[in-house]
Amino acid sequence: MTELEIMIHAKAYIDSLAKGVDPLSGQELKGDDIVNNVRISRCLFYVSGILQKVIDNGGEIQRKKLQPSQRTEFALTEEQKMNLTPEDYPQSSAKITATINAQIDEYAMKKLKVTTLNNWLVSIGLLQEITTATGRTRKISTPDGETMGIQEKIFSDQNGTHKYCVYNRNAQQFIFDNIDAIVEFAHQEELNKQRKDDTEPEST
Repeated sequence: MTELEIMIHAKAYIDSLAKGVDPLSGQELKGDDIVNNVRISRCLFYVSGILQKVIDNGGEIQRKKLQPSQRTEFALTEEQKMNLTPEDYPQSSAKITATINAQIDEYAMKKLKVTTLNNWLVSIGLLQEITTATGRTRKISTPDGETMGIQEKIFSDQNGTHKYCVYNRNAQQFIFDNIDAIVEFAHQEELNKQRKDDTEPEST
């Protein structure tokens, strides 16, 4: 019997006891039995819920995340790359990045940053950075980006009107097809950051 099967078996026992039933005989326990005490019954249901979460996680108890400096650099296996499939409706770069990061073990590996994906798109000429009338900078699609399927979307809320880029199915597929180049770009960004940190004088 595997560890997961033992957990499922144990949960079934706990569920029976929480309901006031003998898990071995299937007979209802007497009303004055300790497991029929409301406080005990609630505790049993609580433990059952915790066990269910572990079972849903494949029998693995949630691990503690490593510190960012201890995690490995972002990378995908060939199998993980094959799992990247575009959506039929336009997606933001944040959602595309989340789809990519869903493939990795975020407890042990650094995530791909949205800014890294956007910077890569700028580097290949599909996005460009502009300065707005208010002095803020943002990225918009270039003509080549629009041809690829990157479009600007506008929405309004209580804070005003906002603009951001969305990516159709073709643009999403282009990103997934070039994930190796994005991974290499991410590694280069990290190296450049480390070099900058190493050369900057320490504050006194």
